[in-house]
Formats: sequence, structure tokens, C-alpha cells
Amino acid sequence: MTDTRLYKEIATAIKQQLSDGVYKVGDKLPTERTLAETFGVGRAVIREAMILLEAEGFIDIRKSSGVYVLKNETVINSFLDGKSGPFELLQARQLIETSIAAFAATQIVKSDLAKLYEILEQEKKLLDSPPDQSLDAQFHCAIAASTQNAMLAEIVRYIWDVRNRDPLWQMLAKESDQGEYSRKGYAEHEEIVAALQRKDPVAARLSMWQHLENVKERVTKQLECHEQPSFDRFLFDSIPLEMPKGKS
Repeated sequence: MTDTRLYKEIATAIKQQLSDGVYKVGDKLPTERTLAETFGVGRAVIREAMILLEAEGFIDIRKSSGVYVLKNETVINSFLDGKSGPFELLQARQLIETSIAAFAATQIVKSDLAKLYEILEQEKKLLDSPPDQSLDAQFHCAIAASTQNAMLAEIVRYIWDVRNRDPLWQMLAKESDQGEYSRKGYAEHEEIVAALQRKDPVAARLSMWQHLENVKERVTKQLECHEQPSFDRFLFDSIPLEMPKGKS
């Protein structure tokens, strides 16, 4: 990994520490030398990471004094502290990940497809087991990564971080039917990968759309046994956005 990318990785790691409460607002961060030793990088990389964190408003670099925390709320915490629920998250995923899938179909390379088929193979071995949430996350994050756009990949990773920390999603994962969700999800994932391999952005978008619509319907059905409010308003009878014309 080049230093250009490395300083961003270090900045992300420090933001995660802030989110986890390792450092609180007003705390002084360790010295540049200490951070360099902790992360196993050069001091120049730490300096670049600090400049980025200051630009994002997380820290205040004071000459001859040190580096102090200004805020410790990350994107993930902002989502978790808000009023959004699991169905709003699914709806957001549907609107975002369908476009990502379409773009991925135009950018994907052989190594990306190999990664997706590797994940599918692991999913296939677990068809009679409860859904593997980590494999599901790997699948969707791998599609985002195949756009070759680091920002899109980061957005999807954040979305999955939020999802995995949501108490209701944790409950749903524990109560899901043995094998049923795994088999349906696997078949839908196969269809998405087939569209990506054909480099067909329209089919990739439609497949991803239908997959996430099916997930919403399965979750709605699963929640029928709980005293939960109606989530029908998050289900779409049809795609609300005009699909781009393209070759199939």
C-alpha cells in the first residue's frame, strides 16, 4: 500500500478509536512518534493523517501544545443516533446499491468476478444453514469495490457497519428460518453476478433492485410475529425511478 492511501487508512483507524470512545472530546492524542510506533508507519504518514483529520473537523492541531479531539462522532454514530430504522436502511440501500451495481457492470474486472464467485461458493456450502451475515456483507461490499471507486466502496461499508450494529437486525438474524433465507439470497446473488459478468448495467441494476425488494418482503413477513408497526410503505410496487436505457 502506498503512503498516499496509507495515511487515509490511519485516519480512518483513528476515527474508529474516537467513535469507540478511546479518546473523548478535549483529550490530547498521543505524540506523533507514539502514533507512528503504534501503527507501524513513518511519522510523515501520521502527519498527513493528522492534517486530514483536522480538515474534517475531528482534531485541533495546536503548535507547541499537541493535538486535541474536537469531536468523536463518526458517520456511523450519526446514523445510529438518528431516527432511521431498518426498513429505511433497506430502502436507502436499494436506491444506492442499485446504481452501484449498474456502474460496477461497466467497471468490473476478472479479479473482481473471481472474488464474487469465491463468495458465492462459500454461500453455496451453507445453503441449509442460517444466513451468514458476514458473507452477505462481503458480497455487497465486493460489488461496490468492483466499481474501482474507493468512495462508493466506503459508503457501502459504512451502511453495512450501521446495519450490523442495529439491534433489530441482530434479532432478525437470530430468528431467520434455517436455510430458507440462505437459498433465496444465494439464487438472487447468482443472478446479480451473472449480470455483472455479462457487463450488463441494466440487468445488474434490476437484479439488485429485486433482490433488495425481496429482502424487504422477507423481513416484513418475519416481523409479522412481533408487535411491530406496518412497514408496507417501504415496499415498492414498481421501481420509482426511471431506469436508464441500455443494451441487454
